[in-house]
Amino acid sequence: MNNQTTPKIISLIGVILIMAATYFGFVALSSQKEAPNQRPKPVAKNYVMAEAFQPTTVETVVEAFGRVGSAEQINVIAEVGGKLLQGNVKLKKGQRFSKGQLLCKISDAEEKLDLQARKSSFLNTLASNLPDIRIDFPASFKTWQNYFDKIELDENIPTLPEPTSSKEKTFLAAKNILSEYYAIKSAEENLRKFYIYAPFNGSIVSINYQVGSVVNPGADIGNIISTDELELEVPVEQRDIDFVQNGKTVTIVDESGLEQNWIGTVTRIADFIDPNSQSVSVFVKIQKRSKYEALDGLFLKVRIPGKSVKEAAKVPRRILKNKNEIFVVQDSVLVTRKVRVHKVSENDAIISGLKTGEMMVTDRPSNASENMKVEIVKPKS
Repeated sequence: MNNQTTPKIISLIGVILIMAATYFGFVALSSQKEAPNQRPKPVAKNYVMAEAFQPTTVETVVEAFGRVGSAEQINVIAEVGGKLLQGNVKLKKGQRFSKGQLLCKISDAEEKLDLQARKSSFLNTLASNLPDIRIDFPASFKTWQNYFDKIELDENIPTLPEPTSSKEKTFLAAKNILSEYYAIKSAEENLRKFYIYAPFNGSIVSINYQVGSVVNPGADIGNIISTDELELEVPVEQRDIDFVQNGKTVTIVDESGLEQNWIGTVTRIADFIDPNSQSVSVFVKIQKRSKYEALDGLFLKVRIPGKSVKEAAKVPRRILKNKNEIFVVQDSVLVTRKVRVHKVSENDAIISGLKTGEMMVTDRPSNASENMKVEIVKPKS
């Protein structure tokens, strides 16, 4: 080895040793330093609002909307044929009428003439048989003579005298007196069908034939409704129908700008479900009106007092979960309780099944879960 390179190698080894000693000394000193104190992470608190369950008797109310309609609505059907003539009211849509007024009539000139011909024939039959009655039934002659004198061609035929014996009855039948009399009575009854009178106070909803038209038997002249008897058909959800009772007095409210109220009565409850709305129809008769009339077709809200629920409480609907469960606070922890839900409305629910004093959670965080530790806070006043 060259004498000049030896000192260089020795110097390099010395530098390496110094660096190694420095590194290990730094590590030793670092290990002797104490670790800084770690601050404990803050524990998040969960706050809920709660109130004690206090069972009492809860009065229920069923609210639903319905449309006003007439309790009496009929189609005016022509039983005979002929020319349609004007009655005592205009045959127009919206026209009002009173009970007993002549709505319209059908020309009956031919029928009247035919009826008078029948009465003339009947008079002729009686006249030809009066002499025989005088001889065979002298006790009845005066009765039959008076009856003959009372018959007028333009008036309804008087009631036929009762025969006083079986022999007299046989005589009347053999002379066709009975058959002609009842034929006239039938014609008189048929003549009434040419006149159509109002069966109630009401209004004309629709008209299918105008005055002057020729109608056939069975023709639907129009539709009329009663304005005295008004009712609402209110669809009630099946879950609430058990709370509705027949005969209950209800409040009817117009929620438009008029804000008028009426008093009504539940008159009947359907025993079937409407397949379209999946509800049960409740019919409410309007009894007492406000200064504004409840017109046919008006959309109104009905408040029906329902059955009472004992040992229950009314709570906000939002506290229900899974339809029949709520959270209660027990030892500062959320616990799920199953309850019996009697009735649910838009904002409230009537429940039972909790112990008196149990703290029902009325407002909770969105991440609320079973066994979550919580703290109850009072609602802001």
